[in-house]
Amino acid sequence: MSEPDNDSQTGQSRRTILKSAGGVATVALAGCLGGDDDGDSGGGNGGENGSENGSENGGENGSENGTSNGSNVLSLSIPEAANFDPVRIKGDGSQIVSDHVFSELFTLPQGGLEPTAQLVTDYSVSDDGLTYTFTLRDDVTFDNGDQLTAQDFVYSWERLAASDNSQEGETILEGGFQIAHETTTETVDGEEQEVYQPGSLAVEAVDEGTLEVTLESPFYDALFWFAYGSLSPVPEGVVGDIEGYDGEMDYAEFSSQNPVGTGPYEIDSVETGTEVVVSAVDGYHGEAPGPDQISMQVVENTDAIFRRAMNRNVDVFQVPNSRFDPSKVSINETRELSQKVGTYGPLENDETANYMTWDEAYTAYFIFDCSRVEKPIRQALNYAVNQENFVEQGFRGVGEPAYHQAPPTVYPGGKEAYDQHAEENFPYGYREAQVGQAQTVMEEAGYGENSRASITLSLYNDRNPDAYSRIAELIRAKAESIYIDLEIERAPFNTIIDEAVSGNLDMYTLGNGLEYPSPQDMLKFGRPYEGNLVRWREDPSDASEQAANAWETVQNNLEPTDAAQPARSEAYIQMEEAIWQDAIYLTNYHPRGRQWWYDDVDVPVQTSGFHDRLFDGVSFE
Repeated sequence: MSEPDNDSQTGQSRRTILKSAGGVATVALAGCLGGDDDGDSGGGNGGENGSENGSENGGENGSENGTSNGSNVLSLSIPEAANFDPVRIKGDGSQIVSDHVFSELFTLPQGGLEPTAQLVTDYSVSDDGLTYTFTLRDDVTFDNGDQLTAQDFVYSWERLAASDNSQEGETILEGGFQIAHETTTETVDGEEQEVYQPGSLAVEAVDEGTLEVTLESPFYDALFWFAYGSLSPVPEGVVGDIEGYDGEMDYAEFSSQNPVGTGPYEIDSVETGTEVVVSAVDGYHGEAPGPDQISMQVVENTDAIFRRAMNRNVDVFQVPNSRFDPSKVSINETRELSQKVGTYGPLENDETANYMTWDEAYTAYFIFDCSRVEKPIRQALNYAVNQENFVEQGFRGVGEPAYHQAPPTVYPGGKEAYDQHAEENFPYGYREAQVGQAQTVMEEAGYGENSRASITLSLYNDRNPDAYSRIAELIRAKAESIYIDLEIERAPFNTIIDEAVSGNLDMYTLGNGLEYPSPQDMLKFGRPYEGNLVRWREDPSDASEQAANAWETVQNNLEPTDAAQPARSEAYIQMEEAIWQDAIYLTNYHPRGRQWWYDDVDVPVQTSGFHDRLFDGVSFE
């Protein structure tokens, strides 16, 4: 999906970072199909410092062109894959495996962003918008042969909330989408905290085929959350990590060797650090998948991933941004949701591959600590840059300049409304730099050649190092001309987060991928609140008050009604404009996902950055 600011590199999900960092976001949606040293797509643990572990494993033994022993075997390269438990935080490789093994109540179709039924035949919502009643399909079995029942969901979601193995409990216990539950006060690290009271989750098996779920408050995007991967069912009692269950297998076996789900594939074999093979489930309740097997070779090093692709040891692959040549792209078709489909070539092996690209639900930006960097300096830097240069020089033209925090795919009214609002209202120069205006702002604040400002820009040295180095030099050159001395420093991601939490950074790079298709999931980090790393609340202004009031409007209109939606949409726009006014961010770009494949297979076009990374729809030519 997006650039490699992914969970597999840190061992933490966005929620975990948010909890420790007081609300600043890192990416939630990680990249597809292997590493990328400086690109906007890819992900995983790749890069120049990546391990060669697994780089040759399967390089010669992998299926060539998807035809191994006469069967339809799809071959991929993936990053590290170790734990497939739905309630665990996963890196890219583990997530790709899990997406094939598990399924949820609802799913997102290839045609759009509206959740559609997957494990249910019908559902109803109470008049107060709180209680959802689901009628389960009666033809769904786990890959161990057990029939899916409502009690499996009760068990699975209790694991999500209460298990010590769960790292995703906040999915249903915090935020706008909350399943009703009770809490108790416990002392944690010397401080009293409200924690989930086991057994109190408002999830009931009315009978084997009827599941009833009550939310803490109405939420307009609840169906999307019911499609979220951590809510995938597993067989009741499969592991004994919550009260009342001894477990049918050890947790290590379940999580890393034998995960049991209702998806189109089951685990065939796992060689940790080397290969994961999944096989199509006999009698799967949905449409039969195309590949009989998917062989996923664990390859961590960017060059090794690329070599496998050039040797045709994989069918679907990524081209690292360091090797990407935009002149080799020929677009034949543009689809409704801005997907572009065409060809790319010639590759280094002289072949031409199929190519597609799509909008990601992601925004990359630079964050200011408003308590350390004065507003005139923040505004001047916004005036001085042109986001188009970030895309062209930093990411070789793959992506879109960012002007709003909400990506175009979720902006109220879509991409057309996004572009129109930015062109008509962005105060710092839409698709242009305004260096003269930047100088004026600085001069009015008392700065000049003999009284220059000085700030430090902190960059990851373990994520997109080449691309962000190029962008940082662009910013430094502009800063030099507007009386700002910009020092550039580099540090690992975790160090930057720790320093940001401590209030020791002036300006640093971050990015956020959305977990559900709403501006709320991005803009919640821009509101003035205690712990926000922009520290906007510590320097209140008319703009911060506007953002706070707009956020309150959003929170007062979370119900799934026709009247609430326009109120939320207007409030989102007010928040975007408040963020512009006080220049708490310097927006960077919205990446586009990219994928290549050879003619031996036909790959369905990715719809958006919200879809599971499933290859069940691949067919063989």
